[in-house]
Amino acid sequence: MAAAVDNKVWSLRRRLALGLAMAALLPAILFSVALLVSQWRRDHQNLSDSLDASVRLNAGLIDDFLESQQAAVRLLAESIADNPDTGGVRLANVLKAYPAMIRILWVDAKGSVVVAQDARGRQMLQIPHIGEGEAWFIAARTRYQPFITNVYRRIAYGDEVVVGVSAPILRGSEFKGALLAAIPVESLMRQSAESAARSQWELLLVDRENRVTFASRGLRFHALENAGTVGASLARVATAMDQPAREVELTGLLKSGASAYVKAVRMRNGWVLALVAPRQQMLAPLLPRILLLLGLLTVTMLCVVGMLGLQWRTLKRSIDALLQGLRGYVLGGRMDARKMGRLPGELEPLAQGIEELGARMNAAYAQVQQVLGEREQVIAERTESLNLAVTELSLQSRTDALTGTLNYRGFREACDRVWADPDSQPLAVLALDIDHFKRYNDLYGHAEGDVALRRFAGAVRSALFRSGDVLARPGGEEFTVLMPDCSLRQAMQAANRVCARVREADISHDDTPSGRLTVSIGVAAREPGDVDVDALLKRADDALYRAKSGGRDRASS
Repeated sequence: MAAAVDNKVWSLRRRLALGLAMAALLPAILFSVALLVSQWRRDHQNLSDSLDASVRLNAGLIDDFLESQQAAVRLLAESIADNPDTGGVRLANVLKAYPAMIRILWVDAKGSVVVAQDARGRQMLQIPHIGEGEAWFIAARTRYQPFITNVYRRIAYGDEVVVGVSAPILRGSEFKGALLAAIPVESLMRQSAESAARSQWELLLVDRENRVTFASRGLRFHALENAGTVGASLARVATAMDQPAREVELTGLLKSGASAYVKAVRMRNGWVLALVAPRQQMLAPLLPRILLLLGLLTVTMLCVVGMLGLQWRTLKRSIDALLQGLRGYVLGGRMDARKMGRLPGELEPLAQGIEELGARMNAAYAQVQQVLGEREQVIAERTESLNLAVTELSLQSRTDALTGTLNYRGFREACDRVWADPDSQPLAVLALDIDHFKRYNDLYGHAEGDVALRRFAGAVRSALFRSGDVLARPGGEEFTVLMPDCSLRQAMQAANRVCARVREADISHDDTPSGRLTVSIGVAAREPGDVDVDALLKRADDALYRAKSGGRDRASS
């Protein structure tokens, strides 16, 4: 009999140990694995989103920079065509105004260099027929078009790896030559490369001929090198800048030989820009998390073992007291332990006490139902509060935080709402643009520019007398006023009041003829042929252009 009792005690201990271990460790292990997988996916998605946004932003910046340099060369070509005798002086002035250019070549209609001048004002070697067979010269001579070259190095003028921007020199319809400005790749890519380096990414730029224009230090490529199969792969997966870039995993890019995540976009000039994130960048954050979770599992296991020992020592002392406490809740009836199968001897009295407790649990259940009803009422009240908060958040998402006016999203919704409202006939629009505001920011700084924008918005509001008028700031220094049930004559009166109120606000602006901030306003009203609000906005913008062309600080319709 003693042996049988010992077997029962041992069986209880073993089952209790196994149950607690499984109950504590298995959920912890499953949770740890799920947490690591979830964190991996989240980190991967965040990295993918960051790469996508950064590669498209940098591609746009590079394109915009090259196009601005090209615009300068085109203006220079037009001025030389009108007055070729001052060409050398004009070349020097452009090189001073655009420090990114290190030299400009002026070639004649046969492609021979007429003037070659660098940024230091030095006259350089005049090479005959330098443009023959080159794409930039062919584009200028045959198509009369500007051109952005692929990457190249011209030893006769220096060792720099450069890209060129060119423009034809035309006198009427006659081709007189072309200009070619050289821009070092390092200057072109410095800002983008520094931005990528701060995120521990690498940057690769490949031109239209699959040659490396720029490669950051962690990549195995060098400028002017053929990008080979890697460049061909990037060209296949590259997307337009206005589309999300597709992610690929490639090897052979990094000097270390490790694989990397890559996103590439095709720029407006046909180049391919790629951002490269080493795969190790995803793995590194996981190691401390794995160690932390292993530590958590170890501590959990130690706690389970300790608690098993403690609970087993106290079980026999506590079971009698627990049994007496359970029997204090008896309402009638007893549990038939024989119907429950074989139980450990220590738990048979406990089973009887639990059966007796069941009746009281039923009574407690009724009370719980009552409490749940009360809680449902509380939840309904909190839900109503949450709906109010969501409504307030929606309002804030349509408001410009700086000026308190509608932002672009709120403006478009207001346009659609007013246009669809049959009571909004007639409808007028004021298109406002702060005169010389870029100069204001350059002179006083962006912080003072923000203050000026708020004062300007207040001045405009003070000139709008009608409660239905809607003031919006779609972007920058541009504001728009929607005026439902307003004629063109009334809108012109309001526009003149706005001009006056802005002048009366007396916002100092020393870089303007009047010495203060002013506004130009275009006014338009709905016409029978307008099919949507965009036609009305377009006429208001055209009127704004006329106001600015007429001398600014005025309204025009």
